[in-house]
Amino acid sequence: EDLTREVMQVQAFRDTWELGVHSYLTYLRDRLLLCRELLKDEGSIFLQIGDENVHRVRCLMDEVFGEENFCGQIPFKKTTATGAELLDAIADHLLWFSKDKKQVKFRALLLDKEAGGAGGEAYRMQQLPDGQRRPIGKADGELSGARPFRPSPLTSDRPAQGNDLREYVFQGTRYTPGRGTFKTDQVGLRRLECSDRLIEGGSRLQYVRFIDDFPAYPLSNLWTDTQSGSGMDKQYAVQTNPKVIERCILMTTDPGDLVLDPTCGSGTTAYVAEQWGRRWITMDTSRVALAIARHRPSPTSPSNPSPKTPRSTRSRTSVDPEWTLRSRASTARTDQPTKSRGKSGKSPG
Repeated sequence: EDLTREVMQVQAFRDTWELGVHSYLTYLRDRLLLCRELLKDEGSIFLQIGDENVHRVRCLMDEVFGEENFCGQIPFKKTTATGAELLDAIADHLLWFSKDKKQVKFRALLLDKEAGGAGGEAYRMQQLPDGQRRPIGKADGELSGARPFRPSPLTSDRPAQGNDLREYVFQGTRYTPGRGTFKTDQVGLRRLECSDRLIEGGSRLQYVRFIDDFPAYPLSNLWTDTQSGSGMDKQYAVQTNPKVIERCILMTTDPGDLVLDPTCGSGTTAYVAEQWGRRWITMDTSRVALAIARHRPSPTSPSNPSPKTPRSTRSRTSVDPEWTLRSRASTARTDQPTKSRGKSGKSPG
């Protein structure tokens, strides 16, 4: 059945609980109990909720999954200022529970550092190709060959003892560790000097740490880069940025694992799961939700060159028998289609 974009249908996605929070919590508890039964011992569940009911739902999930299986609460930015009378509600929360925290599957995610930005706030200095070091100015932009860095302490608070180094001479100046001690010995400091990794920081000797020494940082439980914007075509009130679901899936599943979304919405979970080679099941009580999800373009097609840049334009009636979710999960690279085995070959799906 073709989907018609009528106003009343789009409004069907809005929250319409009219029997109060008690009926909502009862409804939610029944479904959480079922989800717990369906989870593997290593499985996880994420529930998105606003700040009005996050405390109630947290208690409910403690009851269903056990407070010992609580893995984290992740506030994430969903929009810009909304013009509220008090504080603008620009964030939602993800409540993350596991079936068994001792066995939970977890894959740490890393994000790129940006000099002066996310993960690289302390990198305010730069080394130019000629060796000159200076602060990064607003007018500098991205200078060709410049390497952002930050001075890092070379001393610790541990009192010096035994044969610990008490002083080091660098460029004719004598430096001491103060009441602490150097983090390395004479040989180590000499190696740093020969590598041009030492810099004077006031009255102390410091280590030059370039941003490209380790250009990534671990994802934390505060996500501020997930708001909907020009890069996301938001079609209805409660749509979630695919980046949020993507992180949940990548943190807790491997290619070929099964993802369940009992409240389908527009099918974003299915879209992201397909994009990253996960099997998926979605369901919803709303025919409108199912219709929108059914008409959403599939990211897994040869016209989509990479999971990071979905650009599928194929119709849903165009099916490549070799381009299936199972084949994506079992191949070394999930961004390339498998080779055709000829007319006699069967689909692995």
